[in-house]
Amino acid sequence: MSINEFWNLCKLVLTDWRVIFIAIFFIVFTSLAGYVVKYKKKPPKPKKKSKLLENAAAKKTEKKNEKEKDKEKEDEEA
Repeated sequence: MSINEFWNLCKLVLTDWRVIFIAIFFIVFTSLAGYVVKYKKKPPKPKKKSKLLENAAAKKTEKKNEKEKDKEKEDEEA
């Protein structure tokens, strides 16, 4: 088999519709598989707290701070 015959055979094989179809299918399949492997879900967005809950939490922390200050003053006086 000469080089010319070899190149003609390669050309016939590469231009066959079955080879082209399999090549395109393989490219699409590997791209899809790569996407599935690298896919990560986004973490859920934190829900916004209502203003009533924020105000209640702020009041609780204020009360705790006041109690701690009162205890410190009593310790200092004693």
